[in-house]
Amino acid sequence: MRNRFDIKYKDLTIIVGTLLLLILGMQYNDFNTIQSSIKQSGQITTLLDKIAAELDVSKTTVSVNSTTPNDNVLVKTPKGYFRVNYNTDGSQFVLETVQLRDTNRVKIEGEK
Repeated sequence: MRNRFDIKYKDLTIIVGTLLLLILGMQYNDFNTIQSSIKQSGQITTLLDKIAAELDVSKTTVSVNSTTPNDNVLVKTPKGYFRVNYNTDGSQFVLETVQLRDTNRVKIEGEK
């Protein structure tokens, strides 16, 4: 009877330990996702600062359609709309002027 009692708690300990490892793994994954998001937001902020300096406009007048740096980033400035094209390693970019058919349908959300 005593051995059955020990085996029951041994199995329970293994189950609880496995659950704890699973929860810790999920938390670590969430932490990595948040860190990656913070890093990409910082890259977009740096990009907007560079674009504002290059176009000689105020940083507060520059809007962007994405929070992650990719090849589909559109930028709205007082001087017009621009598409950002990155080089192969993502260290440099080129601004390409974009002509929109109907700028009245463009919706800007967020802080003004």
